[in-house]
Amino acid sequence: MITRLAKKIGALSEIRDTDPGFSDLAALLTGIKPVLYTDFDGADWPYLKDLCLKLKMEYLLPEALFGRKGFKAAPKYGKKMLLIGRKKKDLEAAAASWGRAETTREWGLLLGYPPCCVDAYLDWKENYSERTDLIRRTHELTPAAKKYHFGLNNVCNFFSRLTPGDAALYRKVGDINYKKGFPLANMHVISWHPCSYACKKSAAAADKIFSFFKVYLPEHAAMLRAVLARPVLVYGKYEFLSFEGKVVKDELRFSGVGAPYSLMDSPLRPGALKLSAVARLGAGRPAGKEPFLLNFSAK
Repeated sequence: MITRLAKKIGALSEIRDTDPGFSDLAALLTGIKPVLYTDFDGADWPYLKDLCLKLKMEYLLPEALFGRKGFKAAPKYGKKMLLIGRKKKDLEAAAASWGRAETTREWGLLLGYPPCCVDAYLDWKENYSERTDLIRRTHELTPAAKKYHFGLNNVCNFFSRLTPGDAALYRKVGDINYKKGFPLANMHVISWHPCSYACKKSAAAADKIFSFFKVYLPEHAAMLRAVLARPVLVYGKYEFLSFEGKVVKDELRFSGVGAPYSLMDSPLRPGALKLSAVARLGAGRPAGKEPFLLNFSAK
């Protein structure tokens, strides 16, 4: 799908919705990311080459240098990898890292992710990923607060948190949201996962990216604000409820459940829920699977 920009960026007047996604492209153009990576089908190469030309960006095909051994290659899908950035030296450094090993701290930093977030992600991947979803782990690392920046809402950002056994469930969640007009590929402000929902570096980046969206993709910005600035009750990776409402003092007041959608139906009737009662909603669930509330807000 092609989206027309509200204001031209150089010679660019329209962009495709994916490969690269809105968030990654915005982070690159605002200087947050020195390099972005994307994979692509051969038929998409003319678009990507033209994109780089119009944005005056450099590009590099890492597989041309290192073959298909890099961890981000997707040979079974027949796709190729592409790195895009302003400086050739940044692309070359990222390509060398890409060709050496699986997810590393070096790779994350070269892509412009905050060091604290890179370290937290790698710790989760090595020590927790087999038993704890990344969203739950991030919540565990988050200082208690009344609300969190909506730009850090990554509940439906499944990139880098999928396991081999997730394919069917991920497709199901994706189909549900797509049919309702909410494609998951662009349902986030920052493309990486924050180290906590109180991460100041990620929040600052989210502000910068969202400001870019408001100028160049205002309809997308409005959608993200409406959908992500909501309280979310999380049970699991594919079980969460995004409420159309807000937290007022010690209770959640809501009129219903909205996007993004998960695989679970709400067990709650519209109205009010005491925050102290959230824990009781997990009665009968095993330890470590209890629901928790993330109050994402735009204020």
